[in-house]
Amino acid sequence: MNQPTTTQGDILAYLDRVISKREQSAQEARDGGEGRWHSGWREDYFACPDDKPEEGETIGSGVSDERDRTVVYDEGRPSKAQSIHIALNDPESVLRRCAADRKMIGLMATETSETGGQPLASRLLRQLAEGYGWTEGAL
Repeated sequence: MNQPTTTQGDILAYLDRVISKREQSAQEARDGGEGRWHSGWREDYFACPDDKPEEGETIGSGVSDERDRTVVYDEGRPSKAQSIHIALNDPESVLRRCAADRKMIGLMATETSETGGQPLASRLLRQLAEGYGWTEGAL
């Protein structure tokens, strides 16, 4: 049985769609702010439990934005590791990665079209697409 061949154009279209979804989601998650989030876990919190948080400030397991507005919090959840992970993947970081990925995609697309499909650029393009969930035939 013949498998359909995926072209560079198919991969580029796929990447454009999935990166656009992430950009839109990150823009919406910014909620009028800059999109910089931080974990509520503070190293000194347990050493000084009398240090009361300011109104609206997330302490412990939550995640807050740059204006100290709570983004994620549920009693005891997320865990410390989850809280830090969420904060490290804040909207600002997602948008920065999307912009960098678009620059790499543009460079790879230019190189492959100008050189008739340079093997390294083609492989890098596929690997980048895999990071966004692409698999052969995922179009």
